[in-house]
Amino acid sequence: MDFSERLDLYLEGGMIDQNDVDDVLAIINMFNEEYGYQLTEENASTFIAHICSAYFRNKTEEEIEELPEVVLNELLGLNTYKKSVEILDRLKEVTHNQLNETEQNYALLHINNLIAGFENSEETEFK
Repeated sequence: MDFSERLDLYLEGGMIDQNDVDDVLAIINMFNEEYGYQLTEENASTFIAHICSAYFRNKTEEEIEELPEVVLNELLGLNTYKKSVEILDRLKEVTHNQLNETEQNYALLHINNLIAGFENSEETEFK
């Protein structure tokens, strides 16, 4: 299933605006076109929910707790870390919304989880 229902609900609820929807769609398209994987509700709902929440926090200037240092150190040690940073850099290039350092760290965590899911999937090989 795609994210249209979720994005419509967030849009109607005022959590995101059309520019945010456009950015989320750009992220979804980037994953598909550049990395060969279709993000769906089944495989990426947590990641997309985080991105939408991050955009909302940008507007409200709400801050979240930093990712614990132990988790950051774990991320740095993963063999997927370099690829996650590459994907995050591309994400920042294809979107208009900015993510602060804390939000970027959480995005890296989610991207690492996506890569692990892609690598373990029999459906496709992550590029």
